[in-house]
Amino acid sequence: MEQRKISKYWMLTDDFTQNPYPVLERVREEQPVCELSLPDGGRAWVVTRHEDAKAALSDPRLSRDINVHFDLVSRLTGTTLTPPPEHANHLANLEPPRHTPLRKAISSAFTPRRADALRPQIETVADELLDQMAGAGGADLIAAYADPLPVIVIATLMGVPAAAWPDFLRWSTQLRAVQATDPAADGTVKELSSYMSALIAEKEREPGDDLISALIHAAPDRRLTGTEILSTSFALMTGGNDTTASLLGGVLHALLTHPEERAELLAVPGRWVAEMDELIRYVSPITNTLQRVTLEPVEIGGVTIPADEVVIISVISTNRDRCPFPERPDELDLKRPKPAHLSFGHGIHYCSGAHLAKLMTEVAVRRFFERFPDARLAVAPSALRHTQSMVVRPWESLPVVW
Repeated sequence: MEQRKISKYWMLTDDFTQNPYPVLERVREEQPVCELSLPDGGRAWVVTRHEDAKAALSDPRLSRDINVHFDLVSRLTGTTLTPPPEHANHLANLEPPRHTPLRKAISSAFTPRRADALRPQIETVADELLDQMAGAGGADLIAAYADPLPVIVIATLMGVPAAAWPDFLRWSTQLRAVQATDPAADGTVKELSSYMSALIAEKEREPGDDLISALIHAAPDRRLTGTEILSTSFALMTGGNDTTASLLGGVLHALLTHPEERAELLAVPGRWVAEMDELIRYVSPITNTLQRVTLEPVEIGGVTIPADEVVIISVISTNRDRCPFPERPDELDLKRPKPAHLSFGHGIHYCSGAHLAKLMTEVAVRRFFERFPDARLAVAPSALRHTQSMVVRPWESLPVVW
């Protein structure tokens, strides 16, 4: 029987959002560099194999410069679009030479040691959120736990006082719902920008033991401008929150539906850190990397992509590719040799906050199951749904009882 042709909108359907793996397996086999039509009439090229993706993520001809992307969109739409400074001055949206000093500054301030020092605070935040849930006998783990915990921890890292945490959760939720190019984001961007500008000015006068102070008062060769610090704060509050919330919710779901693996981890607490990479690979909290634009024709996986084209790396596909993961890639296997997944990227744009994201997830998940070892889903697994997004893959809700 002849196979049905893959839809040109294949990645944008609800069926794909809820269960992308059968389609991705077919795409990897038949069209590993596959064209995707976009709702605005444009197109993108999706890279689905691990080897091709890893090479593409290191290729300087694929630009992450937000100015290049906005220029392309401007030409395609016949309008003039300029990226707001809050999005246009952090390292995830820039390429060398501007990317290089930013990376150096962030790496010196946002160290694993600084992240590790937050472990007691992460435990405190987790325990306080769990205390709020305890008396009810159940909760939606997304709204009550996975969403607020990263916001509070990252706000703490930046030196934001507790009184502002509810605002940060609101801003993070609002920004998650729209694209950077969407005018609907303007009001939220202005509110967050105004707050962060005032906080940066305060830290300049009276520094504390926090990331913002460290960036402001760094050595001269590692010092960022006020605009760059503001933009970096936006990246943490949007990308950092969204990806970690998606990861935390995903790992909670994975262990709620894999009781044997959960029992293994609870029996040997030291295994949590060692097994995080397999949990991340299996969960794939990142659907796709942020879009890149070809600066010239580029050959990927035998396909020549012209200049001025959008390229998307399907992380969720690479994490189930049989080439690097030949043994049961669709299964959670805690005994798998440390998997070299691409959930945090590769090359110069490898996520600076990867260590903190893993730490937050490890602490929060372990704390939850130690507190509620008999927790179970309150609905059938088939009733749960993912929120549609081109970047992250969060659950809409995760109702549990204990």
